[in-house]
Amino acid sequence: MEYKYKSILNDTIANGVFRNDRTGVGCYSLFNQSLTWEMKKFPIMTSKKIYQKIFDTEFDWFINGETNIKRFKKNNIKIWDEWADEQGNLGPVYGHQLLNFNSENYNQLQNVIESLKNNPNSRRHIISLWNPNQLKDMALPPCYLYFQFFIDKGNSLNMFVVQRSADLFLGLPYDVCVFSKLLLYIAEHTSLKASRIDLNIVDAHVYQNHVEQVKEYAGNESFDFPDYEYINNKLILTNYRSCKPIKAPIAI
Repeated sequence: MEYKYKSILNDTIANGVFRNDRTGVGCYSLFNQSLTWEMKKFPIMTSKKIYQKIFDTEFDWFINGETNIKRFKKNNIKIWDEWADEQGNLGPVYGHQLLNFNSENYNQLQNVIESLKNNPNSRRHIISLWNPNQLKDMALPPCYLYFQFFIDKGNSLNMFVVQRSADLFLGLPYDVCVFSKLLLYIAEHTSLKASRIDLNIVDAHVYQNHVEQVKEYAGNESFDFPDYEYINNKLILTNYRSCKPIKAPIAI
């Protein structure tokens, strides 16, 4: 899967349409890019170092319905700092829509877990984070916004994800890890086996000031994804090998 990711990165900077985007930085964008991976190994990218502490923190923040950056502050993670208000609030973003959709006490996470348990053949195992009613109150609209689940042969659980927008170099490697943890979490709570994820990215982009970092990354060696265990919402990676970190500025 990492080789496909590198191919998308290279294709984006070579053939993407250049746009003067919301951030003012400018980016190269491609339409409707896709990645697929099996959960036999954990899909943490290896051609640069990815920090488990960051995606673990973001996943716990999401799954607990939090909308303040206190959890990130506690772990010295700054990825949401620029968007939070003086009190650290972001508005009704990801976790709010997951556990309290439209502020109406509708828990999509629990609903999809019960749906998978009680009506496994349903075609309505869906979580949607896109809520037009509350976009104006969000610091940023959600980038990943749709999850649908499918029980396959052998009690295997598959997940389809739609991401409206992806910062390919900085954001997507962490998004992939968060998505994988979500599938593992739901599989654990339904006694199913996490199997496969298909991700579609509608607007896949590389910021203009990430191009040199993308070239460095694409030229680096890739390693096998690590083995893992997932028990009681705890992910343990074994033998994660990676190249060194590659820093790049966040487009705000």
